[in-house]
Amino acid sequence: MKVTVALDKSGYLPPIYTSLTTEKRANQPIVSFPIELAEIPTETTSLAVTLIDYDAVPLTGFPFIHWLAANVPVMSRIPADFSRSFVGPQGQNSWVSRFYGLDDDYFTCHYAGPNPPDQPHHYTLAVFALTHNLDLKNSFFYNDLRAALHDNVLAKAEIEILAK
Repeated sequence: MKVTVALDKSGYLPPIYTSLTTEKRANQPIVSFPIELAEIPTETTSLAVTLIDYDAVPLTGFPFIHWLAANVPVMSRIPADFSRSFVGPQGQNSWVSRFYGLDDDYFTCHYAGPNPPDQPHHYTLAVFALTHNLDLKNSFFYNDLRAALHDNVLAKAEIEILAK
């Protein structure tokens, strides 16, 4: 399986999907970017998506989770702004952490776009082709997703996306 994301001329995620956008909630970007998929195994039942910022570790002490989604219908293109229209389970992003005190249940269970405070960061996007839908409810945690993925992944594609 292969995954690609269209970048701007400078090689960065377009500003509409990052902190540079005007489309925000709790002062954070909320429009998820389109994801192109190819060579999805034919027996795939659904997809899972993770977007994690490992460059955040020196600043936060942990990788920052920006988006978790499971049971995404099989498609070759996950469209822009998919997170806000998807009715399947989406997991808790790092804004739910007690270190941030953000009290917005909607926001903490949807795409929370790149917003690096110090310099451009590399964001790791992973898409998993699944054997079946995962038994996850909305607001699941990353560790729940990892456990549910065990023995249920047909293929995984991962790329790094640079954003400012």
